[in-house]
Amino acid sequence: MAETRNERSFPQASANTPGGGLRTAVPNGQTRVAILVPEALPGQGGIARVIAYQTRYLAEHCPDIAFRVFRSRYGRHPVLRHLSTPFALVAFAANLIGRRIDVVHINVAPRGSTWRKMAFAAAARLLGRKVIVHLHGSGYNEFYAGCSPSQQAIIRSFFHRADKVVALSGFWRRFLASELGVSESKIVTIPNGVPAARGPRLVRPPSTRPPVILFLGAVGYRKGIDVLIDAFTELRGRNVGFSAIIGGDGEVAETQARARERGLADQIALPGWVDEQGVSQLLADADIFVLPSRAENQPVSILEAMARAIPVVSTTVGAIPEQVIDGETGFLVPRGEAMPLADALQKLIEAPELRLIMGHAGLRRFEARFSLAASAESFAALYRGLGASGQPVSR
Repeated sequence: MAETRNERSFPQASANTPGGGLRTAVPNGQTRVAILVPEALPGQGGIARVIAYQTRYLAEHCPDIAFRVFRSRYGRHPVLRHLSTPFALVAFAANLIGRRIDVVHINVAPRGSTWRKMAFAAAARLLGRKVIVHLHGSGYNEFYAGCSPSQQAIIRSFFHRADKVVALSGFWRRFLASELGVSESKIVTIPNGVPAARGPRLVRPPSTRPPVILFLGAVGYRKGIDVLIDAFTELRGRNVGFSAIIGGDGEVAETQARARERGLADQIALPGWVDEQGVSQLLADADIFVLPSRAENQPVSILEAMARAIPVVSTTVGAIPEQVIDGETGFLVPRGEAMPLADALQKLIEAPELRLIMGHAGLRRFEARFSLAASAESFAALYRGLGASGQPVSR
């Protein structure tokens, strides 16, 4: 399926509209937005989850924003996914020609995502649309630093040509301005937002069972799963009682084997990829959330844990220090180091009162800064400013 859409929107362009519907003002006052993501919604990646949440909110609360969600590639097989990009690009361009679309919102991550999205952005600019480049994905600073000077120049041009560039945090805003040279007037900081938890969080008596430690994400090196298993091994050696769930796809079988080798098979469950409903259930049952990543942008899973008043243990990478306040809403440790991770987890395992205090501090921070409503309304304002009035959008 090439696209999903908000059905209240996007009539075909009239014959007398120059360029197949390039007008920015539309008769019914709607701003029409094309949102480009790597896979169908809802998907397994963080970008897909964020956009799924955002579009649901827009459909329910912002009747003046009409949108379609387009994919930049199709299929699951790695080779076929890459080969499908030209077909996705043709379908995308055909919709820009045949429909009145005011703004194109392009989600970008490092590596292949960047090079693919350049073609989509070029098509949108060629057809007179306003372009938003939304920087997602982990380790973009490291990706950029590893590119050749000529590649870096192409990347800078890609971001410079956008009408607006969205950063998820102050960390990435500074990167865009200082490393990529994007004008401050073009950068809009909009943190990720996730839905609030449904109903009050139940706090179980600490004596009923060992605390449950939850990980959600791609199971592999970048997310620090090897370090997490080492930390769990250390906790077992200290006779610290816990159980753990490692939810996500990736190196599941390899991690199961490593857990068995360490004598952790009875303490760790690896259910594989978990859908949205399953994630909600796992979060409802968790006492501690852990994400020992080596590289991140602004992890959605941390926000989902904060929304449920779960204390977080994570690393000092990307925008995580702007999500988790060390010593207040959880603990931050250096990436790649098992002992500090084990120490932080042990503090929360052995102190149920501290878990409660930190969890609710995280909930308050979530409500103040990372709610879905705040994020989606900021995007709605951005769309309106670029699409309907064409006036600069306040940051």
